[in-house]
Amino acid sequence: MSRASFELLPSTVDVATINNVDSPKEKLQLPIRRFLHTQADIEKKFSSNAQSTDICTKLMSSVSCSKEKACSTVCDFFPIIKVIRNYQLRNYIVSDILAGISAACLHFPQGLAFGILASLSPAYGLYTSFFPVLLYMIFGTSPHISFGSSSITALLTAELVETEAFKAYPTETAPFTSLSNQSSDLNLTGFGVARDEDDLQYKVSIAAGSAFLAGLILFIIGLCRLGFITTYLSTSFVGGFTTAAAFHIVTSQIPKAIGVQIPIIKGIGKVINIYIAIFSQIQTANVASVLMVVCCAIILIFVKDFINERYKAKLKIPIPIDLILIILATIVSHFGNLNQAYKIKTVKNIPSGFPHPEVPNLSLVSSLIGYSIELAALVFFLTISMAKLMSARHDYEIDDNQELIAYGLSNIVSSFFHCFVSCVAPPRTMLLNALNVKTSLHGIFSASIILLILLFIGPLFSSLPIPVLATMIMVAVKGLLTQVLELPSIWRVSKYDFVTWVVTCSTGILLDLPYGLICGIICSLFVVVLQSQIAKSYLLAKAVDEDIFLNADRYKDLVDIPEINIFGIDHSLYFATSELFQKKLYLDTVNPRHLEKSMEIKVKISNANDIVSSDKQSTVENGDVATKLTKDNEIKVIILDCRAVTFIDLNGVNTLRTIAANYKKVNIELFLANCPAYMYQVLENSDFFSLLPKEQIFFDLPDAVESARMFLTRISTEQKGIDSEE
Repeated sequence: MSRASFELLPSTVDVATINNVDSPKEKLQLPIRRFLHTQADIEKKFSSNAQSTDICTKLMSSVSCSKEKACSTVCDFFPIIKVIRNYQLRNYIVSDILAGISAACLHFPQGLAFGILASLSPAYGLYTSFFPVLLYMIFGTSPHISFGSSSITALLTAELVETEAFKAYPTETAPFTSLSNQSSDLNLTGFGVARDEDDLQYKVSIAAGSAFLAGLILFIIGLCRLGFITTYLSTSFVGGFTTAAAFHIVTSQIPKAIGVQIPIIKGIGKVINIYIAIFSQIQTANVASVLMVVCCAIILIFVKDFINERYKAKLKIPIPIDLILIILATIVSHFGNLNQAYKIKTVKNIPSGFPHPEVPNLSLVSSLIGYSIELAALVFFLTISMAKLMSARHDYEIDDNQELIAYGLSNIVSSFFHCFVSCVAPPRTMLLNALNVKTSLHGIFSASIILLILLFIGPLFSSLPIPVLATMIMVAVKGLLTQVLELPSIWRVSKYDFVTWVVTCSTGILLDLPYGLICGIICSLFVVVLQSQIAKSYLLAKAVDEDIFLNADRYKDLVDIPEINIFGIDHSLYFATSELFQKKLYLDTVNPRHLEKSMEIKVKISNANDIVSSDKQSTVENGDVATKLTKDNEIKVIILDCRAVTFIDLNGVNTLRTIAANYKKVNIELFLANCPAYMYQVLENSDFFSLLPKEQIFFDLPDAVESARMFLTRISTEQKGIDSEE
C-alpha cells in the first residue's frame, strides 16, 4: 500500500499561467508526483545519520575551555568590546554624540522629576540617570535602549519606601504631599517630605536595597539562560498595567502640582481616596501653582505633539523642551522670588558631587522581596519589549539572556551608589530611535553631561519650582495613558486580550498596583487555560475539483468523501484538551459507544421482531442515536489530521489509545496524518503502535485519504466475493 503512486493535479505547468497567476481566468496548477508514504517510510528513508551524543560527552564539551572559547565568552559578556572593535569613527561618531547629548537633555529633567516621584529627592534621580546608563552601555546589546530613571519604577519605589518609612517612623512621617503654604524650606519627596536627614536616608537605603534585590533576581535569571520566557510576554497585560501605573503617577502628582496638602493614603481604593482628599481640600489650592501647571502643560504638549511630531522630518533633533522649560522656570522662579512671593514650592537643595558608595541595606529582605520581584518583572517586561521593538525596526539581533544580565548588573552596581530601580524610559528610547543612533557608545556622552550637572551645575537649579517637575511627569506618561485608545482595535483582534487589558488596568486603578499585577497575571493564565479548553477541532471536507481539504464549517462548495471522515485537530493534545477533543470528535464524526449500543439494539430488534417498540426505546435510551444510525454505519474510516498537535502528554496518548480501541470495536479504522516529529516519537515511546499499527500513521493528509480509498476498495471487493460465494 505504501508504494502506490498518486498525482494530485496534472504535471504540466503552462509558463503563461505562471506569469499571470493573479488572473481570474488562469490558475497555476501544482504538479505533485510521489509515492504514497506512511510516517514509518519517511523515518526509515530520511532518518538522520547523526550519531547521538551521550550526556557525559555533551557535558565535557560544554565545560571545555580553549582560547577562542574564552575570548568569545568574554566578548559575549561584555558586548561593548564588539562595539569598540567594529566602531567606524567617521560614520558613527557624529550621530552618537548628537544622540547622547539629546538623551541627556531628557535624562536631566526626568531624573529630577523621577527622584521626587520615587519619594526621595531630585539628586537621587540624577544618580539613577548616571550609573545605570554607563553600566547598560557596557553589558547591554541594544544601542537604542535608554536605561536609567523611569516613572513606573519610581512610582513603585515610592510605594515601597513610604510603606517602610511609615513603619519605622509612624509619628514622624510627613503627610502624603505636604505642600502647605506655611512651610517652604523642606526637602520634598515623592509622597511626602522628610522632616530630617535620617528619614530621607532610611528611604534611600530601602530604595537601594530593593534595587539590589531586583537586580540580583534579573542577573540570576540571565545566568540560568531563562531569556526564552520573553516569548510568553502578554502585550495586553503589560499595556493594561502600564496604563494603570500612569494613572497612579498622574494622581500622585496632582497634589504637588496644585499645592494641596493631604494625608498619607494607602491600601485598596487608594486612588479614589486620594481624589476624595484632594477635592475636600481644593479650597486650599495655590492659584499661582495651578496657573504655572496649566502654562507648562500647554507648552510641553504643543512643542512635543505639534512641533516635534509634525516637523520631525525637517528637524535634525527634536526641540529639548523639557530642558528649556526647567531652565526658564528656574530663572523666572529665582528672579521673581516665586517661593516667597507666591508660596510656590521649589527643589531647594541639589547637592553637588557623588555619594559615597555603601553596601545596600538588606536587613529588611522579607519586606523588600515582594516589591523587588514585582520591580524585577516590570524591568524585564518593559525593557525587553522595547528592545525587541527596536531590534525589529532596525534589523539587528539582541541576546535575551545577556539583556537580563545587563539589567541585573546595572541595578546591582547602581544600588551601591544610592540609586533606585532603573528601567527603560520609552520617551528617551524613541528619541534615540528618531536620531538614528549607531552604537551604545552614545551612553558615554549622555553620562558626561549628567556628570557635569552632578559636579557643577546641579546646585544652580535649587529655585526650580516643584509644580513644573510635576507637570513634566504627568506629560511624560501621556503616551501610556493614551493606550486606552487602542482598546477598540484590541477588541476586534482578540476578545481575550481585551479582557486581560481591562481587568489588569481596572484592578490596578480601583484597587492598587500590586493587586493589578496579581489580577493581571491570574487573568492571563486563566485566558491561556480557557483558550486551550475551547481550542477548536473540526471536520474537513474536500474541494469539488481539487485535492485540498478545508474546514467544512467555514468554507462552502465542499464535498464529503464517501465512508470517510476527516477530523482536524487544531490544538495540542494534553490533559487540559484531551477530554474535550474526544467529545468533539465523537459529536462531529461517529460516537462508537452509541454505535455499539445501536448495533446491540438492532440485534434485539431482529430477535424480538418488534421494530416500532425498539425504535422508541432507541430514541429514549440513546437520544439522537436512531437518527444518526444510518449515517454512522456508512463511515468506515476516520482520519485525524494532527498537523497542529505540537505537544502531546500522557493524557493525550491515553485518549488516542481509547479512541482507537473504541473505533476498533465497531469496525471503524483510525488513521493519523501529519504527525509532528515530537508527537510521533511520544507515540512510539508509549507503545501506542502496538494498538494502532505504524502502517496507519501517514506522512501527509493526501497519503491517508488515498490509502483509505484503497482500503475501502479492497474491503468492498472482498465483501462482493463473500456475497457471490453465498
